[in-house]
Amino acid sequence: MTTIRFKSKTLTVLVHILVWTTLISLQLLSLQSMLNNKPPEMDMPDFFPQFNYLRFFIQTANIIIIYYLNYSLLIPRLLFRNKVKWYIISLVGTLIVFFIINQFIDIGGGPEKHFFRRIPMPFFIHIFIIAISTTIRLAQKWYENENHKKTLVHEKVNSELSLLKSQINPHFLFNTLNGIYSLANSKSDKTAPAIVKLSQLMRYMLYDSKQDFVPLIKEIEYIQTFIELEKLRLFDNVTVEYAIEGNPDNLNIRPLLLIPIIENAFKHGIDSTKNCTIKIGITIQNSRFDLHVENNIFKDRSTKEKSGFGLATIHRRLELEYPDAHTLYTFEENNKYIANLFINLAK
Repeated sequence: MTTIRFKSKTLTVLVHILVWTTLISLQLLSLQSMLNNKPPEMDMPDFFPQFNYLRFFIQTANIIIIYYLNYSLLIPRLLFRNKVKWYIISLVGTLIVFFIINQFIDIGGGPEKHFFRRIPMPFFIHIFIIAISTTIRLAQKWYENENHKKTLVHEKVNSELSLLKSQINPHFLFNTLNGIYSLANSKSDKTAPAIVKLSQLMRYMLYDSKQDFVPLIKEIEYIQTFIELEKLRLFDNVTVEYAIEGNPDNLNIRPLLLIPIIENAFKHGIDSTKNCTIKIGITIQNSRFDLHVENNIFKDRSTKEKSGFGLATIHRRLELEYPDAHTLYTFEENNKYIANLFINLAK
């Protein structure tokens, strides 16, 4: 970040040098063109007194000084600190000082010149330069403020996403460890395979999920491992139907985005005393990703429980990570709780 800022400042300095060099060069070329076109019968001192060379360079230096005095000192120190009165007083004082300097320059140009006899043209040029430098500095400040706002929003979103992810992982881990504990408590042969599956899930959560995007195929493999782990602890009365259609290659997705919906079905759609069915379907068509999950509804469970902790989290993540590129809706139908998620992975 420091290197980028240094390069930006260096580039700004070089641009300023280039602009002023070009301006002075054009003025010199204009001056030289005027001298080349002088009438042949007129002597050079009569056509263009030697003192005018000095006046030209002094006035050019005055323009540069006024520009940077206003741009780098008066505006940041006074105007940006809401000291408008002192800023105006400083500008008026600056114009008076350089007006007097130009009057002395004019007096030196010849004996016929008189102090304060007229307002020199450079005075109006100075006003124009002040207007230009103020406009540029205010535009730059506005641009910096907008970038700062975007940075703050971006940092806020990243912080919120990190918090949402941190909420998902402990919740998921808590449920899974409970399942493995039940297997171990019953001395099931499925305990060791369950631990292996959990280690695979944890590896993905600790390493791959730290990236902004992951290959869709990895996210699907993560889901498959999760389903296999859940199956190890399920009763015989629970049926899990899982199907994938389409090609996930060359597509990326936000990590750990889908698991709350699937976890919700396993958490709230199982009853040890009844036959239960969990259906999970993934369809991929070009850059469109569809996830369909449904599970049984048990009337003795509250609506709040059916909605699930994870669904509130995924709603917020989708708003932040796929704005205007997703649809998630849940509903009840034929004693089933259904969740459908559509994401345009091209956005």
